[in-house]
This record gives sequence, structure tokens and C-alpha cells, in this order.
Amino acid sequence: MGKTRIVITGSTRGLGFRLSREFLSRGCSVMVSGRTGEGVTVALGELRREFPGAEVHGFPCDTGIYGQVEALWDEAVKRLGGVDHWINNAGIAQPLVPIWDLEPELMESVVRTDLLGVLHGSRVAMRGMVAQGGGAIWFMEGHGSDGRITKGFSVYGASKRALRYVARSLAVEAKGTGVLVGALSPGVMITDFTMKQLDRSDRGAWERTKRVFNIIADRPETVASFLAPRILSAKKSGTLIAWLTGPKIMFRFMTAGLVKRKVMED
Repeated sequence: MGKTRIVITGSTRGLGFRLSREFLSRGCSVMVSGRTGEGVTVALGELRREFPGAEVHGFPCDTGIYGQVEALWDEAVKRLGGVDHWINNAGIAQPLVPIWDLEPELMESVVRTDLLGVLHGSRVAMRGMVAQGGGAIWFMEGHGSDGRITKGFSVYGASKRALRYVARSLAVEAKGTGVLVGALSPGVMITDFTMKQLDRSDRGAWERTKRVFNIIADRPETVASFLAPRILSAKKSGTLIAWLTGPKIMFRFMTAGLVKRKVMED
């Protein structure tokens, strides 16, 4: 049996990049992707230095543009010979402000990447995998997927809420095709994506945020090491692989006085 072939959108940094490392460490073939050619080149260079001889390639892609997603699939097939796992990871954040303070252009960008980009990826991957005889498509959940409301997450949360519906719908529609559809719930992570959303203007509020994050948040490499082997071993469509579960959150708060976690720096 050949190497497992994986495409990850939005994988030049953050969780996507860490997932690439995890898959390469397990002998998989990987196609990394990001919106800029420069970002792809930098990420590819790091991965090739760490994993000399590994089969890892890169291709720039703005998932909000359907033709670019098609081109990413075609490049993956050309380089890897096919795609066994397509991970819809690309996403952008929004400032934590009320919806009326968001610029219309930013609203459109968030929806275009976080929802429309996933729809593009799902259509392209689904059609390609049916033609090749099978595969797996993964959706990356986020804040808002479960319907919880938090101030300042209006557009981002709406996109993630819709994404959960799409994932469940596609799992039903894909029955009998040989394509597995699943979702990934990474929880709260300390990444550039997350840090851009946080407000540091109020020192007191910032200190409270740090205390909470040091209890519930994790570094992307920790989450990636949990998700990667479970993605590779998944057998059932509709699977949700969740890192930060309710019981885990409760346990962390209950033991916060005993276990001092320092995942967030000043």
C-alpha cells in the first residue's frame, strides 16, 4: 500500500502547518497550501529541511476563488497521484467588534474564505474523490459551530455555524460514494489567527483573558499530534474528532489551582 496522500488548505502556518508536520512524521505525502506564493515557499522550505526526502509539495490557493481550488486539486493529483484526505482548514478571523462596526469588505472576506471557500473545497474534493474511487473530506469547526453566541464573533461564528450544517449534509449526501465526511474540533489555540482577535487595550480585561487562556488553550502542535492519527484511522462518515471536550474543560478549571499551565505569553 502506498503513502497516504493529504491536502491541507491554509497550511503555511498555525494548525494547518503543524498538521502537515505530523502527517509527514507518519510517512504521509502532503500538499501544503496558502494564499500567497511567498508563504507557501517559506513553509515548504521549513518542512523539507525537517523532513529531507519526504514527499511534500506546495501550491498557492485562495479558497474563495473556485478556479484556484480546482487548480490545487489538479496539482495534488499531478504531484501525489491522488488525494486520500482533503482538509478544509483555511480561514480568516474578524476583529472582536459588533457587527455594525465591521466593514462590509471584511464581512465579505470572512464569509468568502470561512464558508464559501469550504464549499468550493468540498465540491472539488467530492467530485475528484468519487472519480478516483474514494477518500475523506474534513471540515474544521470553530467558535460558533455549536450555536453558542459570544459578542464580537458575529460573522465568523455564523460562517462556522453554517459549516457544521454543510458537513452534516455532505455526510448524508455522500452515502454510497465511498467518500468519508468528517469534522475536526481543535478547541482554543494560541496562534496568529487567535491573537489577532484579542483586544489588549484594557489591561485588566487582558489579564483576565490570559488567565482563562492559560487554563483552556493549547498550542497548535499539541492539537495536531492528537488529530493527525485519528484522521488517518477514521473509518466512519459523520465522525467528529474533538480535542477540547466539555469534560476536559471542566477538569482544567477544577484543577487550575494545582496545575499552572503557561501556554500564553505576554
